[in-house]
Amino acid sequence: MLAAVLFVLAAPADSRTAAPEWEVLSRQALDLYRAGNFVSSPQLSLLAYVGIVPESDFKWAEASGLKRIDIVYFDAGSGHRSAAKGLERALAAARPDWSVRMVNVIDVFASNRQFHLIVRTGIAYFNWMLKREKICDLKGLINLSLLLHDLLSFSGLREISLFWAEDPPDAVVSVTPMYNPALYRSVRLVNPHAVCITIPVDFEEVRSRYWFTPKMEQYYLIPTERLEEQARKAGVPHSFIHRISGMPIDPQFYEFSGTDTAKEVSVLGLDPGLPTGMASFGGQGSVLLIEIAERLARSDLKLNMIFLCGRQATVYKELSNLDTPYRKLVLSYSKETPIYYHRLVDFVIGKPGSMTITEALVIRIPSIVIKSRGMRPVQRGNEEWVRKRGVGVIVDRMDELAPAVKDIIASHRYRQNAEREFHRGVFDAADLICQLLEQKA
Repeated sequence: MLAAVLFVLAAPADSRTAAPEWEVLSRQALDLYRAGNFVSSPQLSLLAYVGIVPESDFKWAEASGLKRIDIVYFDAGSGHRSAAKGLERALAAARPDWSVRMVNVIDVFASNRQFHLIVRTGIAYFNWMLKREKICDLKGLINLSLLLHDLLSFSGLREISLFWAEDPPDAVVSVTPMYNPALYRSVRLVNPHAVCITIPVDFEEVRSRYWFTPKMEQYYLIPTERLEEQARKAGVPHSFIHRISGMPIDPQFYEFSGTDTAKEVSVLGLDPGLPTGMASFGGQGSVLLIEIAERLARSDLKLNMIFLCGRQATVYKELSNLDTPYRKLVLSYSKETPIYYHRLVDFVIGKPGSMTITEALVIRIPSIVIKSRGMRPVQRGNEEWVRKRGVGVIVDRMDELAPAVKDIIASHRYRQNAEREFHRGVFDAADLICQLLEQKA
């Protein structure tokens, strides 16, 4: 619908009234709105501007307060999608009458074939390396991505803006690094008043302009002290920095289940009399799961293990067929966050990803973090945060894994520290997003 209005806007002023077909379409849009179907405020604003609807109708529509929010993520790893899903659910609960959707950055860039191909190929290559734990020169990949982003021309941004044209959002919330200036400039070509909000989902910024780009007007919802310090150093104005208590994750993690843990563990074929651990490397999975299983099998530890293999079909098959002295449950990829299993375990083994760490904190259990190699430029800050807060153990080499598990099981201090770091970051973020939009209105 908005594409039609933009066509009218592009036409000479004296020809705007001579377009009855656009007038009919625009009236249909307003009828849909009055019938209770969603039509965004930017659409109505433009309809009023070209004289298709009276100014009074536009003011009435604005007074209703309905908003459209797009949450942009990318699938490099799985943490960004998890954060976006959490925000979508929290916003839908906070404002049920608003339209909130998740948007993959790949889809946003689809109208610009060259840039779309570059970004899509880069993400696929990154995930290919991630699954094999063979990430090479991550800093170089980040620098190349920023360079290619900077080379985008105005005509390229206009092509990208076509994504927003049909349903222009009132706000774009990004949990994606590096590409936000292009996202925000393109949406503002369609809706100049769009509110743009960035939520960094790393514990610190790996390099300048990875998250913070102060020349582009945007609000930042900041989950850590270190990120706030970096934002100020980068020159982000004070009024655009808002603190939240932690990383946004699925609100279902906060729901009290009332689960009889011993009974549920027994139903899964595990021993309710033993501690239970979970090994997970996010939706992409990792070949390291096999080594973890084998290392634990060679130890004298008495425990149960749950292995979440993600998209690693080969790893799932090999782990399922692996003989171990401990009872185990091996699971393949699921679109839903495995919250149920988090509630049954005493500790988590995984990568130093922000979502992995945060999910454990909200469930109030400690983490055993396998020190990152190829991802170290991005995840170094996450590891340091875990170490300083005492919410888990960092494993530098795999021969340290069994002693780390023994330490976590024997000591109560890690769980106590995890309980201390409990937060409601996703709800903080949803409240702030709503406030920023309603203040703008």
